[in-house]
Amino acid sequence: MKIIQVNKFLYPKGGADKYCLTLIDELSKNGDTIIPFGMSDDRNFESSWSAYYSENIDYHQKGNRFKIVSRLIWNKEAAKKFADLLDTTKPDLIHAHNIYHQLSPSILVEAKKRKIPIVMTLHDYKLACPNYLLFTHGKHCELCLGGNYFNCLSHNCYYSYTRSGLAALESFLHKSWGAYDKNIDLFIAPSNYLKQIMIRAGFAANKIIVLINPAPKYLPSTDGNHLLYIGRLSVEKGVDVLLNALSLSNEALDIAGTGPDEQKLKDLCHKLNLNNRVTFHGQLLGADLEKLKREAKAIILPSIWAENMSLVLLESLAYGKLIIASASGGTPELIEDNKTGFLFPPGDISNLAQKIKALNDITTEQREIMAKAIKEKIIPLELNNHLDKLKNIYRKLK
Repeated sequence: MKIIQVNKFLYPKGGADKYCLTLIDELSKNGDTIIPFGMSDDRNFESSWSAYYSENIDYHQKGNRFKIVSRLIWNKEAAKKFADLLDTTKPDLIHAHNIYHQLSPSILVEAKKRKIPIVMTLHDYKLACPNYLLFTHGKHCELCLGGNYFNCLSHNCYYSYTRSGLAALESFLHKSWGAYDKNIDLFIAPSNYLKQIMIRAGFAANKIIVLINPAPKYLPSTDGNHLLYIGRLSVEKGVDVLLNALSLSNEALDIAGTGPDEQKLKDLCHKLNLNNRVTFHGQLLGADLEKLKREAKAIILPSIWAENMSLVLLESLAYGKLIIASASGGTPELIEDNKTGFLFPPGDISNLAQKIKALNDITTEQREIMAKAIKEKIIPLELNNHLDKLKNIYRKLK
């Protein structure tokens, strides 16, 4: 098949971008003709199709505000470039990923004009929630699910009334135009939780299929002595909940990641007398991060927001690790309490502390049973199995 993979970033900036790049690489190896489309950027991988890429847009830089805002709503330049690419390549299918803001749904209309089927993977809650997260000012929020996007402005969800207003306007216009639901033939949701959110937001259930993101190859490692948190240090991730729970135990914790709350969390460690038991490693990549994962006693996912389908969760299960996670979003679809891990109510410090203490009570027999359950859960999600399922979706749309 000849497939255009569309994502605004064509370098590994985040989870959605890494997934798109993986598809470009792996589907090409399997004999498909894969054509990338996104924004021009010096960090992109080399491609013979880069002349067709859309102009780079950085909303954090100063410039022509009218031009920037108009492209956020409807990027005519991206649509023109994409139309040229479609006419040149005549693809069988479009697979869209994160196109919001920079590319905009203008490109979808060009594919629809040419009767090219479009599938879109939903990597977040953007089509249901203007700020992507279903989370604002420290708590879960579903006020916009009914289509009243003014809530994004009135609650100042971006901590800037200008940005919040623009996000609300963008969502309102795209919804009223049917920019996504009328042009996309099938949505892929990485969790059933996200599918249900989309249905509640007004999207047709029969146009949404669940396909969990791919997991690395299952390579279990021996349990170590330290707990491990991997991820962004920001309020929605619940790291403060983890530190407070840790103060009720005797365990040591490694933290791999950076973010806006890093200093606040370090101050909390000092306040809780945890400095000798908590190590902040900063941003780790490659072998350094893999070493921490392999040597972890358990990996903690304490998010207080609704995680869609965490890449850290999938990678941790692939190591056969015990996981203690908040029972939010799509996480309970992989973590069954006392079977493939442990769940606690989001934000519940005492319950998390109990789960951490319970790690020391697990017998060798119980650990072997859990390891078997984790293996049975993760192997069907490995990349080759994921690609087989994805290609079946492609064939049905072609």
